[in-house]
Amino acid sequence: MLHAKSFLQKYTGGPVPPVLLVLVICAVALGCERRDISADRTGPGPAVAMVNGRPMNKRDFDSYIPEDYRDILTSAERKGYLDRWIATELLYDEALKRGIKVTPEIEARLEQLKKDLVADRLVQEVISREAVVGDDEVRAYYEARIDQYTQEYRVSHILVNTLEDIDEIKQELQKRSFSWVATRKSVDRHTGPGGDLGFLSKGNMLPGFEEVVFNMKVGEVSDVIESEVGYHIIKLTDVREAHSNRLDYDEAAEGISRELLLEKRAAVYDNLIRSLIEAADIEILDPDLKLIAELPDTAVTN
Repeated sequence: MLHAKSFLQKYTGGPVPPVLLVLVICAVALGCERRDISADRTGPGPAVAMVNGRPMNKRDFDSYIPEDYRDILTSAERKGYLDRWIATELLYDEALKRGIKVTPEIEARLEQLKKDLVADRLVQEVISREAVVGDDEVRAYYEARIDQYTQEYRVSHILVNTLEDIDEIKQELQKRSFSWVATRKSVDRHTGPGGDLGFLSKGNMLPGFEEVVFNMKVGEVSDVIESEVGYHIIKLTDVREAHSNRLDYDEAAEGISRELLLEKRAAVYDNLIRSLIEAADIEILDPDLKLIAELPDTAVTN
């Protein structure tokens, strides 16, 4: 089953959105026409470029760029799309000169790409209609978590490289103080005494720290937190009112709205897929694929 993680990667992450990637793959494979599903209603528009006498119309160029990005691209980014289109057209011409034919494999890929594009349009329409965040939701979210935006949290940590090292750290913490273990065992040599990271606030902690820190009490030691730099155990040593890092509602609202919107988009997507699966007649016939299909969702998406 497709899940929120897959959706977020698809619609919100990465420098090259997958919808664009689909279009580029399609173009490289066959030089196929890059058209929006609704493009026929508006007409092709004027030619904006020519390659070997073949025009690229305004509609084609607009549909070459993902809809969410069309109004925010810089001139340099738009040039990148234009350069990519020109390169694809030239590669297509050269492929024809060399006798490269449309194979059954390419036809199958094009058919799948067409399905992907139509499915993407459905998802976009459902999400734009159902994933809406109101001002009252944003304010309620802020007020329910106001401490996270108005306080600073003093954190110490122990950083090691492997899970085996973490097992050793856990044993040491049963016998020694957090400060003693951090000073002697942590591989992070840029902290203060006892692994002190100073006062941190929302938005300036390592990924994975915030959700742990905000649920800790002063003096509490966390379980293991994994990050890109290794494995951490953290201790919350103090909490105080924030000064320069305080986020009042007006400053936090945009970020909260964006966060809630991502959550709603993921939820709408998951609900859509779940409802379709429940109403469908699905049978996995291949034994190996059947084993994969029966794996827990976390085993597939993590």
